[in-house]
Amino acid sequence: MPYPVTSNELKHMNSATSPALTATAINAAQSNHDVAEATLRQQTTTQPQSVQNECCLVQIYPPDVIEGMMLLEQDEFLIGRSPDSDLPLLDGSVSRQHALLFRDHDGYAVRDLGSTNGTIVNESTIDSDRYLKSGDTVRIGSFLFRFLSADSVETQYHETVYNALTRDALTGTMNKRYLMEAMSREISRSTRAKLEMAVVMLDIDHFKSVNDTHGHLVGDEVLRTFGQRVGAICRVDDLLARYGGEEFCLLLAATGREDACEIAERCRQAVADTPFPTSIGPLVVTASFGFAVLDPENPQSSKELLEAADQQLYDAKRSGRNQVCG
Repeated sequence: MPYPVTSNELKHMNSATSPALTATAINAAQSNHDVAEATLRQQTTTQPQSVQNECCLVQIYPPDVIEGMMLLEQDEFLIGRSPDSDLPLLDGSVSRQHALLFRDHDGYAVRDLGSTNGTIVNESTIDSDRYLKSGDTVRIGSFLFRFLSADSVETQYHETVYNALTRDALTGTMNKRYLMEAMSREISRSTRAKLEMAVVMLDIDHFKSVNDTHGHLVGDEVLRTFGQRVGAICRVDDLLARYGGEEFCLLLAATGREDACEIAERCRQAVADTPFPTSIGPLVVTASFGFAVLDPENPQSSKELLEAADQQLYDAKRSGRNQVCG
């Protein structure tokens, strides 16, 4: 579950929406987007791009802050309503297998797969493979995307905005808004696939005394180092987010109780075993951990899962801190 940009399951729109209203909304969004980016688009080329390692697809409409920027890191990228698609678009206007983005020696191209509503590039329905250049728009049903090459100024702009909206500015971890969106989607995925998942709440012990004794700047240093150390333990598909203050949350996909306990213990050791370097010298820092595991046969809501993990965190604090409970 790499909750960064390659995670796939997008929010679906109401398939009963009037086509005329949807088209009007898309055109309005497109117009506003074009005005804001007119200067940036002057710098894009007019010929098919050479193959780039990290081209991306930006969702323009409907807006999606959490998963609205997708890196194209594979040679084929299937788009459709099927949950098995690389980019599932859960809306009635999208066919189950709607379109294929693919890469060859000439660059990226899009191919319609016999969809009901067609695949539209720059407002023209395609009837054969169409190579994409940076700045092209691709409409799939009610969804509108922009294709961007890795080296475009526009890509850098979108990446900056995306990071500002989804990451905690101090620690570089994901923020609470991103966490809650990702958790809701992962619960749905885990329930459908009959897989366990775990949530770990992490809290720095006696953090208030760090701020009171050494000042908030040192406290900020501790928070940054904490995020780095725990992040270094995380697996590729794990999500670490700052929940608030000195409290963090780990979202562990396809993870049962035993593995969740092991990961939490490794994080605890990474924090406690080596003093944190700060501007006033090394500081010994510990943290308490509480985790809860989702039962896919009896799924809980995000709120219920977080409350269960938080209760385990409270038990860890009450039992002496610097330990894992779950």
